[in-house]
Amino acid sequence: GNYIYPEGFDPETNEWKEGFDEQRAAWEAQYAQAHALWEAHKRQVESAESADRDAAVEAGTGYVTESPVEGSLASDESLQALRDKLAGN
Repeated sequence: GNYIYPEGFDPETNEWKEGFDEQRAAWEAQYAQAHALWEAHKRQVESAESADRDAAVEAGTGYVTESPVEGSLASDESLQALRDKLAGN
């Protein structure tokens, strides 16, 4: 995509132009807020992943497929059962 730079920023020199101090301060504040939200999101994801791992260890389980997988639906009966369920039968 075509990034639209903030008003007063020169993308060729990567410097702010003279007289755009207010725009620079506003942009830097927005960037700092967005970065803080991103950091908080990373911590939340790491915490959730850690909790999931801990819960799996405590339960002594993980994801295990009990029946052999032969395809997306193991048999014609499974397909018909799904159709019946979706049709409300």
